[in-house]
Amino acid sequence: MNQITTYIVSLIVTLLVSTLVTLLLRAALRRVLVDLCGTEERANFWTIFSMIMLIAMPLVIGMGYTPESSASSDLFFEMARQLRGNFFGYLFALAVIGGFVSFFALFAPRPKANEAK
Repeated sequence: MNQITTYIVSLIVTLLVSTLVTLLLRAALRRVLVDLCGTEERANFWTIFSMIMLIAMPLVIGMGYTPESSASSDLFFEMARQLRGNFFGYLFALAVIGGFVSFFALFAPRPKANEAK
């Protein structure tokens, strides 16, 4: 595998994994956002924003990767290290979004039991 192929494979794997995990999280995140935002329009915006961040963050980190080795075994482990960094970027973006959602879920005004009726 040459350096260009390694770079492209790294980006494709990052994009596929980020997209799949994001699609798995989308429905649950959207339900929480509808509850927190109060309207479908606001929840739609924040859902789309979150999806873009969860896919773009690891992809942008991955685009900074430039393979240095030319040996196949070295390229494999170099690509594995880069993918680890890309997925760390995904988890970082997810943690930031989760932190904001958790903060607002804790402090969002809730109707009292007798007001809900």
